[in-house]
Amino acid sequence: MKYILYTLMCIFCLSGCSGCSKSGRKNQMQSSRLKDSKQSPPDNQRKNSEMQTASTSNKTQLNVPEGTLSTLYNKLKPAVFLIIVSYSEGGGAQGSGFFISSRGIGLSNYHVFKGATRGEAYIKTLNENVYKVGKVLDYNEELDYIVFEVIDDNPNFPFVQISESQPSIGEDVFAIGNPKGLEHTLSRGIVSSYRENDLLIQNTTEITHGSSGGALFNMRGEVVGITTAGLGEADLNFAMNLQKLGIKKFAY
Repeated sequence: MKYILYTLMCIFCLSGCSGCSKSGRKNQMQSSRLKDSKQSPPDNQRKNSEMQTASTSNKTQLNVPEGTLSTLYNKLKPAVFLIIVSYSEGGGAQGSGFFISSRGIGLSNYHVFKGATRGEAYIKTLNENVYKVGKVLDYNEELDYIVFEVIDDNPNFPFVQISESQPSIGEDVFAIGNPKGLEHTLSRGIVSSYRENDLLIQNTTEITHGSSGGALFNMRGEVVGITTAGLGEADLNFAMNLQKLGIKKFAY
C-alpha cells in the first residue's frame, strides 16, 4: 500500500493539486458576497467533565484534558491524517482529514475528493500506515463535507470528540493539518466571526494548500469545524461549522 501511496504522491507533485487550492471554496466565496456576521452565539454552559473514555478495549477515543496547546496537540494528532487522491482526468490532490470513530470513519472536505478516480483515494496516518478509502457514508457538495470509511480488517483508530456547541467569537482555536504536505502542522488563532448563517466559522488560524479537510479544535480538544478555506490575506480563514452538518450520527 505504501508503494501505491508514494506513486500517487509523485503524480500529485508533478500535476499540482487541483482540489486543495488556497481554498477549495475560495472562488465560491469570492464570487458571492459574504453575509454580515451574526452576533456571537450564546455562551451556553459547557460540559465540564473530561471526554469520556471508551468503555471497551476496541475503542480508542482520545481522552484529552484541558491544558496547554502542546499537550492537546500531542494527544490529538494521531487522529489526523494525510489524504492522497488520484483524479480521473489525470493528476491528483492532497488534503487532510480526521477520524471521528474507532471504526475508521473519517471526515474531510468534499472538494478534496471531487473528480477522484473510483477506488483511488488513500490516507496515511501518523504512524506511517496507509489505508485505502472504502465506502462513502455521506457527502454534501454544497456544505463541502464527506464522511467515509477506510478499509481495515480490525479497525481500532484513535479518534476525536465532536463539540456539543460552537465556539464563541474571540475564543481560542487551533488546527492540525497537512499544508503543502507538511504533515501534522499545528497553527493557532481565534474565532473572528460567523458567516453564511453560521455555516462558516471565520478564524485567524492559518489554512493553506493541503490543509483542506483538517480539524479545527477548541481548547478542550473537541473538534468544532473542518478547515476549508483560506483567502490569503488579513487572517481570513474559514472552517465548516460541525454544528450545522448533521454528521454526529457517524461518530464514536
